[in-house]
Amino acid sequence: MVSKRASSLHFSSLIVDTHSDSLGRMVDGGEDLGIKTEKGHMDIPRMRAGNQTAQFFASFVDPSKFTPNEAVKRTISYFDAFDALCAKYPDEIEQARTSADVRRIVAGGKLAAILCVEGGHAIVDDLDILRMFHKRGARYMTLTHNMSNGWAAGIQDEAGKEAPTDWQKDRNKFINSGWIKEQSKHKGLTTFGREVVREMNRIGVIVDISHVARKTFWDVIETTTKPVIASHSSSFTICNNPRNIDDDQLKAVAKNNGVVCVNYEVTFVSNSCNLATRKIDRWRDQKLEEIDRECSDNPEILKTARDTVKKEHQKRSAPELKKPQYTEIVDHIDHMVKVAGIDHVGLGSDFDGSRTPTGMEDCSRVPWITEEMLSRDYSDNDVRKILGQNVLRVLDTAAGD
Repeated sequence: MVSKRASSLHFSSLIVDTHSDSLGRMVDGGEDLGIKTEKGHMDIPRMRAGNQTAQFFASFVDPSKFTPNEAVKRTISYFDAFDALCAKYPDEIEQARTSADVRRIVAGGKLAAILCVEGGHAIVDDLDILRMFHKRGARYMTLTHNMSNGWAAGIQDEAGKEAPTDWQKDRNKFINSGWIKEQSKHKGLTTFGREVVREMNRIGVIVDISHVARKTFWDVIETTTKPVIASHSSSFTICNNPRNIDDDQLKAVAKNNGVVCVNYEVTFVSNSCNLATRKIDRWRDQKLEEIDRECSDNPEILKTARDTVKKEHQKRSAPELKKPQYTEIVDHIDHMVKVAGIDHVGLGSDFDGSRTPTGMEDCSRVPWITEEMLSRDYSDNDVRKILGQNVLRVLDTAAGD
């Protein structure tokens, strides 16, 4: 049970979560996020229950499933689902495009919803597409997903042996589906990549450096004239997932006046969980490769054998994947605050794109983060900054020409 003090603070604060993949459940599963679905991590009733008052909803084009020719259409399908949710529940949720919108909508008793794009490959190397996304309301863009695109290197290219074993397969799919014609030769931002960053600064789209290669990160810091965010990345010092942010990067984001938003995904929170997951995934990948070699001439047997391995993978994951406790999310917050300062840390749950720690089963449980921060002697003002005020500051400064 959340204490009276924590509840009072949490439900009187403006909570901003910079990353949710929940729109995908509408786009691909036809779910109605306006009702309590009993599925996934998020819907409007549970957002209410957790006071998840300002939510960034990501639009993601999976490069292993969609070609460049399908990218814009796929992104717009997310935008349309977002619009449909707001139109169906106008008394509950409303689109926000500015920090002033967020404050007005929340003051009026509704949830503020903000669009964003996960993966710069979705603009298919066209600044007019970026501008169109902005006009539809997208207010940040993650420059890459794990894989590099034609103008920015993703973290996968630098991770090497640290990377999960399936990343190279993802990259091969990325290449084979036509997103890029060969292995990326650039290590950071290309000339066009810097032009993308400058245009994002100009029109008012926040640059998100989650997923990017470290060289790309430093190129962004050198190029941008506006604060950046890491929309869903935790501390690399605590958990050596390549997608997490190291201390030098934390200091650079602080100097840039940006915000790093802690990711709740278990392999971003717990180093032991991260390592165990890779071990189990390597077993799965090895078995699938053996099956593909041995059964390639019999599609029916191939499918059955692959399904068996995937089920066994899930069974093995359950006991071996010792999920962290939700309090470990605050361990990351503690470290990030120590390195970057209280003004540069926020929340980026990755709900519905993640496996969450015990005690953080869905967005209704977010008040427990407030409880834990208070138990560690954070002041009320500092808690409010982490819960949302820091990100609102970046949104304030992001406004374009």
